[in-house]
Amino acid sequence: MEWKQTYVGTDARSLVETSDGGFALAGSTSSFTKNLLSPDFWLIKTDVNGVMEWNQTYDHNKWWEHANFVVETSDGGYAIAGDTSSFGAGGTDFWLVKTNKYGNIPEFPSWAILPLLFIASFAAIICKQRLLKKSANN
Repeated sequence: MEWKQTYVGTDARSLVETSDGGFALAGSTSSFTKNLLSPDFWLIKTDVNGVMEWNQTYDHNKWWEHANFVVETSDGGYAIAGDTSSFGAGGTDFWLVKTNKYGNIPEFPSWAILPLLFIASFAAIICKQRLLKKSANN
């Protein structure tokens, strides 16, 4: 045995060696929730010696989520697959979560909304003017 580590939580269902020689473990935990019967997706990133570098949970604070598989993606992030009772059509549904290399789910930057709305409005005005010119010429 080279080393051993313990990570307090519910379970781990998937393990992948990461490009930096460490490991990513995916499973479920209730350790960070108020309701012990409602586990969340749990992603742990370790170094080469199994020392936890960071961990993240993903949930909807409603029912339960179980992560069953993890892969490291080509951009250095992670894709976690499992099932949820909090989202979807009801009952149990498949859930796929894509993260960055730190386990965060990138959010759309709020500062980009106004410029995008301006560009979309400007493009709509130009298209409308071109359609009006085209119909006037016919």
